[in-house]
Amino acid sequence: MTIFLVLGLFAGLYLLWLLFNLAAYALPVAAGISLAFWMRDHDYGYSAVILGGFAASIAELAIGQLLFAVIRSPIVRLAIALLFAIPAGVAGYHAVQGVIRLAIGPGMMLSTLSWIGAVTIAATAWTRLASFDGSEPGQVTAAPPAKATQ
Repeated sequence: MTIFLVLGLFAGLYLLWLLFNLAAYALPVAAGISLAFWMRDHDYGYSAVILGGFAASIAELAIGQLLFAVIRSPIVRLAIALLFAIPAGVAGYHAVQGVIRLAIGPGMMLSTLSWIGAVTIAATAWTRLASFDGSEPGQVTAAPPAKATQ
């Protein structure tokens, strides 16, 4: 009986981790699910639907990270980051509200914790998007060679 309690605890914690990880990637996940439902409605096979949804999610995330890393205009970078952070914040708000509502009733505390979760998950989505710069994190780049004076 004790083993089931321990396994249940780990399963619950894993599902919470998965919920908040998916909330941080709300835009790519939503795009993949939308494409999968569209493909299913147009009579594609289940394997094609699953692969198409995964491919759309991965492509959107990769394109967003690539554009954020390549483009140097602060306004365009802000727009790309907000495009990923706002849906993540909305998903984070509802994820936290759904989980916390299991423990406490509706009220000011539930709303406050939901807003804290929304801001935290939106900031996580922003930093995950901005952390991709195309190089290794600990990699030191060599300085350009010095010009020889004659």
